[in-house]
Amino acid sequence: MLTRIILMLLLWTCAAAAKSAEDAAADPATQPSVNLVGVGSKTCSDWLSSPSRKLEGAVWIYGFWSGLNYVAAASEQKQHRATSADIVEAVEKVCRRGLSQILASAAWSAYVGHQAAPR
Repeated sequence: MLTRIILMLLLWTCAAAAKSAEDAAADPATQPSVNLVGVGSKTCSDWLSSPSRKLEGAVWIYGFWSGLNYVAAASEQKQHRATSADIVEAVEKVCRRGLSQILASAAWSAYVGHQAAPR
């Protein structure tokens, strides 16, 4: 029961963060402070700067997306099912609209904007 409550709070926080992420994309000064690790803390421009950086970022994105799906599944929410190529394509599309944004922010926006699979 406590685990379910914690997961629901986490999802609520993520939903609130989605709205904040949209607002932050318009105003970088209002971006939430998140302790990111790895290439997810770099800009989209950095991620797209070379094939090796793009591969490194893709691996980070897979883990990020999987983590979000894990939380969704654990809290009985719809998961976002997509192929690896579709995931990277969705994030790259968001990144190309704002190369100075942080990769994690772009990945979050792509995840939130992606059609969730039916349960």
